[in-house]
Amino acid sequence: MLQCTNLETKPFARDYIAELLSEISNQKEKLNKVEAEELTWFEQEFSYELGNRNEQGRWHIFSYEDSLFNFKAFPIAGYGISSTGSASGHERWWGAGFYATYSDWFGGSLDLRDKGEFGDNIDKEKDFSPIAAAWYKGAPNAIEYSDVKGSVSFDWHWGSLSLIKDYFQWGHGQYGNLILSSKAPSYPHLRLQLKPVDWLRFYYVHGWLNSQVIDSASSYYTNPGSQLPELRERYIDKYIAANMVTVSPWQWLDVSLGNAVIYSGPNFRPEFLIPFMFYKFLDHNTGRGNTDDTNGAMYFDVAVKYPQNFLFYTTLFIDVTEIRNILKNEFYNTWFGVTLGAKHINFLADNLDISFEYTRISPWVYEHKDQTTTYKHIDHTLGHWLGQNADQLRLQFNYQFMRGLKFNIHLEQLRKGGLEDIYFAYRGKANMPFLYSPLRKEINFGLSVSYEYMHDLFVRAGYKYSHIKDEDISRTPEYLRGHKNSLYLTLHYGL
Repeated sequence: MLQCTNLETKPFARDYIAELLSEISNQKEKLNKVEAEELTWFEQEFSYELGNRNEQGRWHIFSYEDSLFNFKAFPIAGYGISSTGSASGHERWWGAGFYATYSDWFGGSLDLRDKGEFGDNIDKEKDFSPIAAAWYKGAPNAIEYSDVKGSVSFDWHWGSLSLIKDYFQWGHGQYGNLILSSKAPSYPHLRLQLKPVDWLRFYYVHGWLNSQVIDSASSYYTNPGSQLPELRERYIDKYIAANMVTVSPWQWLDVSLGNAVIYSGPNFRPEFLIPFMFYKFLDHNTGRGNTDDTNGAMYFDVAVKYPQNFLFYTTLFIDVTEIRNILKNEFYNTWFGVTLGAKHINFLADNLDISFEYTRISPWVYEHKDQTTTYKHIDHTLGHWLGQNADQLRLQFNYQFMRGLKFNIHLEQLRKGGLEDIYFAYRGKANMPFLYSPLRKEINFGLSVSYEYMHDLFVRAGYKYSHIKDEDISRTPEYLRGHKNSLYLTLHYGL
């Protein structure tokens, strides 16, 4: 098993993937038949990065490459049908994108998609799904929205600096990420990545979020004096700054720690542009105290890749804690989330993997007394998709029959407690128990299969049985409650 580092952040850069492919190619004798075929497949996809320009990967609308410049433009399209109980619907998306590089120091990309979901089984908010949320336009039995991603990046031998609007994840977690996840819609951010030596990696982001809170002082009427004046409302500015350092004293051990802060306008705070900063101390240090404070968090992440073919990992996200209260046996002001997981590659047979993961998120995590500084973007959490006062337990088997043909089967339990007024977290001093009512409980069993016929052309199908009981019926759509059988089938080109 290749001991891959950098697993604490995703997605991977194309150059880094090419490095891993080269390393695997040097150990080709250790691969089984399916793995060897997959290696050849990926070498075709990353042929330019590997210096093999005669190889062909995915189909492109337009392609150009020479010794310095590489440009690829590609189409995106997909269609799917689904049913949940007696409710049914369909979805479609289309778009295009490109990526380009110049020499080994510059890169840029664009990915534009127009999406629509139609029918009577639309999950508009996707509150209990890991699928990324969206700011959508509603219509009878339909929602439509766009997903636009792009980047410009400057690279050097031991690091990169990028301006990006895209999804990304921090921390280990196969079925949800506590630190930063792809649940919220993508947002623009500066990203700095450094790797000065093999055993040390550093990550920093500064992002521009949407608070969804109207700034009445900045709102105004257009066309004053007109018979049709229009109120132009503006949101209060909102930002995130976060960093994380990873140390790998041995090839099989990665230890990460970092901190994040959410702050809001109207005054932009330049101290949060300093990557190497412990943001938690800055409020008191700059005289802001509790009147103009921010929402800070700390996190730790550990991954152990030992023995061979095993991965054990844990993430601890600490939103709020006060040692003096813990010593008094008072935990109302301790908010945390924790993930424990394990994965075994080639379990019992080649190409069969087994994974286990448990996540617990205590009440009030990701929330804050100031609505403009919650750990959210467009009202969707930046961390684990389940949000506060919830837990997730999942067991999954993945099997690859042949090159491109993958199958998985899973068993999962999800629990979500009540969402009381934030008053109780700060003023009520109520030590709300974990999973306090009203309780939502879901047990689901599912299986899915996917086949990549050619590069980036996928057929996917799946079945899921679910049993959902919710004491608060307003938060779970009626078509999902009770015993349900769900099916889906999609055909798409492009990831």
